[in-house]
Amino acid sequence: MNKRTKAQTPAPPKDRVKGSKKNPEGSASGSRGSISISDKTEKALVNLRNKHNDKYKSPKKRVDLGMLKAVYRRGAGAYSVSHRPNVTSRDQWALGRVKAFLKLVATGERKKAYTGDLDLLPKGHPQKSDAKTEATALATPQKYSHINFTPPKGAQDAAARALKKRAEKPPSQRGMTSVGLARARDLANGRELSPNTVRRMLAYFTRHEVDKKGSTWDEYGKGRQAWDGWGGDAGFSFARKVVKQMNAADNKTQSLRAYGEAILLSDSSSYDVPEGLTVGKPFKTLSLGQVSSRLSGDKVGKPIDQDLLTELVRVFNEHKAESPVIIDWQHATSPFQGGTPAPPESGNALGMIVDLEIKDDGLYAIPAYNERGLEVVKNAGGVLWSSPEYIHGDIFSRGDGSKLGEAQLLAITLTPRPAQSHNTIDRITLTEELNMDDQVKELMAKLEAKDALVKELEAQLADMKSENESKLMTEDEKDKELKEHYDDEKSKMAEHDDSEKKAEDEEDEDKVKKMSESFSTSNVALLNEVQALKEQLNTVVKENNAIKCDKAVNQLLSEGKITPAERKFAVDAFNMKELQPTFWQMFSERPSNQAVPLQEVGHGASGQEISKATLSEKIKALATEKQITFSEALNIVRDQDPMSYRKAYGV
Repeated sequence: MNKRTKAQTPAPPKDRVKGSKKNPEGSASGSRGSISISDKTEKALVNLRNKHNDKYKSPKKRVDLGMLKAVYRRGAGAYSVSHRPNVTSRDQWALGRVKAFLKLVATGERKKAYTGDLDLLPKGHPQKSDAKTEATALATPQKYSHINFTPPKGAQDAAARALKKRAEKPPSQRGMTSVGLARARDLANGRELSPNTVRRMLAYFTRHEVDKKGSTWDEYGKGRQAWDGWGGDAGFSFARKVVKQMNAADNKTQSLRAYGEAILLSDSSSYDVPEGLTVGKPFKTLSLGQVSSRLSGDKVGKPIDQDLLTELVRVFNEHKAESPVIIDWQHATSPFQGGTPAPPESGNALGMIVDLEIKDDGLYAIPAYNERGLEVVKNAGGVLWSSPEYIHGDIFSRGDGSKLGEAQLLAITLTPRPAQSHNTIDRITLTEELNMDDQVKELMAKLEAKDALVKELEAQLADMKSENESKLMTEDEKDKELKEHYDDEKSKMAEHDDSEKKAEDEEDEDKVKKMSESFSTSNVALLNEVQALKEQLNTVVKENNAIKCDKAVNQLLSEGKITPAERKFAVDAFNMKELQPTFWQMFSERPSNQAVPLQEVGHGASGQEISKATLSEKIKALATEKQITFSEALNIVRDQDPMSYRKAYGV
């Protein structure tokens, strides 16, 4: 059972007002309904409308007073049913609904449960729906959009026939439950079915196929009526086909949202992902507040606020088809960077952004990576952040020159050195980091429990062996005593005692052997499991240490505390820091940017610095020497010295 939200708290009796003399039932069914409200409320709605329309010029984003009055009237009515306990007036609740509606119009954002005003959205709005199609649209996920959920003609005819035959039968011979009757009417009318309904159809047919062997089947008894009421043989075939298509869509969606372990995405979200791209883990790319230069302390651009984020999302949603937001590497393809942009054949694009989401602390992006992007993010091991490139000011269409808005996101670049503070945005990873410390603890707990059980069983076995050995010793003592007291009967009893003792010894040895075999047989699986747990624990511990080491050393590299040449020594120092912490402290306690400047990328074999600037000078010199273009010289350098090219551009 779903937990009720505060907004779903039932209204107290004093607020449960039904009906209105001014506004009769149905007055809010459309944006042109004749709704009477107070002058004060109408003035508030007019101000909200004007403020919204001044900001949004697209016809698909503009609202009129009729829309807002209808939303207000619905909110006032909903107040009588349920509302948050801290809301003290009907007007407050209704105006809150109007503001939520305006946010939906502007950004497309809404709570999943807010569907009551979709029919009032402006014409052309992507979420606009009418009351007739809204329920079906909400019941059918986007991933099933290619599947036809309308029952075939054969299933419709079978359901209609079942209803007719049932009506002709006397009450005692009429089949179908209330659910079956509702299903038959829907099928007979050719109504589009929901995915859950089709799955229930298949479950029904699978369970009741045996009814065909019933004695009243040929007489169109209750079983035959119910079978045809669910669509008959045609409905069975339809349900099998559609469920198979849905399962295939589920598997496809799952594969798009997984890489290695599970990629974390909202279950209710689905994205139009081009072929060849894989959806990755969402990340925060813009944090609220002012960004300042680390070199001068000067403010960089305007402060980032909710209004800016809202405009970025709005423009993205309206124009992502003609202006997709790519995932770049180190701003390599940016026209605003100094120097000549990288040529297209260098392939610096790592994917594209398929969706944006505003949260309380900033702007989050949902990425879709190509194969190269997946490799870059995976190899970074979490030492990677994002740096968005956007315009904050008037933006215009590249087609007709019309104004599009006041902010636009152009690209998101991946970089180990973002302009924003590292701790205000998210690391870029493909999956959630595994809490391997918890795995180690869990495995150790299991191993200890198994070890305790094995030790208990071994102790029981030892006690049994000791008991039997004591018994054998007691028998030996008795024999000795008998021998001392009855020497005169030695010859007579010797044969008897020897044979009896031998039989008892053999019996006891056999008993111990059987007990040992019983313990061995019953616990061999347990011992194997203990061994497997030990091996698994060792593997997880090694992997855990390797991940911690890699992250710690990569962090030193990104902070400029070590050079790439010192990486191996840093790894060795990390692995032995429990025994010799001094060596690791030599690296970890260095001041940032001491070992290698932050703008440096690497060095060649000659010791010469390799960066975009030095490589650019080399390319220019080659272009001058050979009297060729910069692009031609760049291609030559990339072919002749690919290592330097990759170090300079980081790819």
